[in-house]
Amino acid sequence: MALPLRALALAGLLVGCQGQKGPEPAAQPFVFRSLNLQQHNLLGQPTWNLTSPEARYDLGRRVAQASNLKGTLFSNGTPRYRLSATSATVLNDGELIQLEGDLVIQRLGAKPLVIKAKRARWYPAQNLMVLDRQPVATQDKLQVSSDQARFLIDQDKLELRENPLLQRHDDGKIRMKIRVSSVDWHTKTGELIAAGPVRGVRKITNKPRQVLTAPSLRGNTLTQILTLSAPVRLVDISRGAVFNAQETQVDVRQQIIQSDQPFDGILKQSTVHGVGFQLFYASQLAVVSSHCKLEQPTDTLTANRCQWNWQSDQVEAIGNVVLKRQSNNQTTKSHRIDGRLGSQGLVVFTSPGSRVNTQMTLKQQSPRAKSKEPRSGSASAPIQL
Repeated sequence: MALPLRALALAGLLVGCQGQKGPEPAAQPFVFRSLNLQQHNLLGQPTWNLTSPEARYDLGRRVAQASNLKGTLFSNGTPRYRLSATSATVLNDGELIQLEGDLVIQRLGAKPLVIKAKRARWYPAQNLMVLDRQPVATQDKLQVSSDQARFLIDQDKLELRENPLLQRHDDGKIRMKIRVSSVDWHTKTGELIAAGPVRGVRKITNKPRQVLTAPSLRGNTLTQILTLSAPVRLVDISRGAVFNAQETQVDVRQQIIQSDQPFDGILKQSTVHGVGFQLFYASQLAVVSSHCKLEQPTDTLTANRCQWNWQSDQVEAIGNVVLKRQSNNQTTKSHRIDGRLGSQGLVVFTSPGSRVNTQMTLKQQSPRAKSKEPRSGSASAPIQL
């Protein structure tokens, strides 16, 4: 506001002139022992304030320069954000405030959101702050950055444009990166909406990357859950695997990707279908929730549920398992069958020792074949074990 700043300028002049014989030259800026700027609404409630231990003011240019700036942004008279900056330049008695250096804006509350940048142009009358030079917003290890951002203070809304990037940090390492074309982040509710295309990359130690793509995403930074819109595609470069899914959720905090919709996938020579899946990155386990079906060149398996540990390559099929092998037209039924994924993308199944029922058809030998065994009286015979 013009009035408080000019009043401070006058106070600084009176303090600076005590004990002096003549006025300072007009070109010499006034040095304040401290700076305290405030703005109030029509009800007399504070909307923002700024303080600095030292500032200079140029009367002719109506420009104030301050260092080690601290401030508060209010909502209905209640503190909502704290801010600090290395330095600030106040133009036209508060019409524009340029913040520079290590700028930090923190939303107050149980789960604070922190916004950082190297420079910002603040227009108090418009409740607008334009941030550039590496603007980054972080909440509970989920970080969103871009080349430029707009902070709509009265709407509690952060608009990130120009190469937005979502990242998950854990134990000092970047676990996930998601690139989008734009992000609207509502800092009060945590709601986040991102326009696509969406491209997520997950790094795996000593292995190629996993790539996740989708048209768009929405989520909430308080719950740390992101929802990818259909169609969703996951490519595991190290395994030569491709999964196609419908709407999919990413639990950022628990490191789980999941969906309750039908999906299909290709794993080198095999194809898999099912309804619902979960990828548990902490335990390196992939689970097909229901209607699991695995088709390979040599056999087909169906089960209520399947799971695969991509670290050990162990595979389990559980519940009403039916394994049909082309060799000898063999069918095996069991409550559970184990297996192991080989290097060629084929699963070799074995029984875990539980009760199984196997039926196969053995072809009759040709009459011309020499054999000491008695001939069967039928063309083929089913054998049950």
